Amino acid sequence: MRVPLAVIFLVISAPLSGCLQVEEDPCPDSNCFPLTSDALNGILSDTSSFNVLTYSQMYDRLRVETTASSTVQGQFGEVYWSVAKDDSKQLRSVATRVTLGTYSMNNEVIEGGEITNIRIGNVWFEGRDEAPNYSDPFEEFAQLSTMDPDGDWPPFGFDTTQISGLDWRITGDESSLQQVASATNSSHTIVLELMGSPPIITSIETYAGDEDQFALTISTGEEVELALREDIERAPLGFSPDGTSLVEGGVTQWAGSVQSGFATEANPSELVIHGIIGSDDNASTASSMKLDSGTYNETLADGTWWDFIWSDQDSDGLVSSGDIYAVRTNATGELSIAVYDLWADAWTGGPLASQD
Repeated sequence: MRVPLAVIFLVISAPLSGCLQVEEDPCPDSNCFPLTSDALNGILSDTSSFNVLTYSQMYDRLRVETTASSTVQGQFGEVYWSVAKDDSKQLRSVATRVTLGTYSMNNEVIEGGEITNIRIGNVWFEGRDEAPNYSDPFEEFAQLSTMDPDGDWPPFGFDTTQISGLDWRITGDESSLQQVASATNSSHTIVLELMGSPPIITSIETYAGDEDQFALTISTGEEVELALREDIERAPLGFSPDGTSLVEGGVTQWAGSVQSGFATEANPSELVIHGIIGSDDNASTASSMKLDSGTYNETLADGTWWDFIWSDQDSDGLVSSGDIYAVRTNATGELSIAVYDLWADAWTGGPLASQD
């Protein structure tokens, strides 16, 4: 299951971006704890000093969170990302929250197996995926951002060379091997957290007054807990037929396919495609077909007929990307088609969904 997220990004402190890794010798002259300002600058000046992909290879359980906020002409905006994985459980989570003035969107998906969890706002739903395919979300986002650099992806890169050469004030707790470094340049206050020996960067925060702020935080190990909820309301499949119809020779027809990139596969026996007459509270089903039937034709008592076709294009036995549907009828009036999800006991869309 892969759920695309359309997110409006705020461009905050554009120079502070990049792709980095953990260097081989991060402790010049063994100045690891506490780091001296020169030693820290030695780490930051290396373009390979911070890379989320490297952390993903190091840790089976990893969460990376970013928050970017900005106030422009008195209007506040914020974009939050949280991406996590647990390789041992074969679970991954992608959460995003967008706030623009009074508008807010807050969603999360936990996936990896046949059962998934979907959060919309504060409400959780159970979803399903008949063909689960767990993959490392950090590797996937890296591939996607390479293919589409202008896409809406988590801002997990940070060019530490842009903040090297500063006068750092560094404090630390030797028992936990935590170090906190702070410095200022001409435009920002920067706060870093480093953990371990040799130290690795686990948090980056930048502030430009109260108007622009950016924070990136890394959590690992027992700090990352992913679990699926049970006994919650089921969510219908995210497939709704295109409502655009073509009328020719007294016959109305619809045709289309399951959208590209759709990867929440379901058994076709769980989905029913309906021919609908009417709208709003006056809408009702005239005829229908379970998708696993493939084809169905029904003539009603008034002489009108409905013809349904479902084609499993990739022969995987599932409702999946590229599968084709077609519906034809000689009925008249306000006509539409919609899919009912038997597993979720809910419509995936259409005029009858508002009556649930």
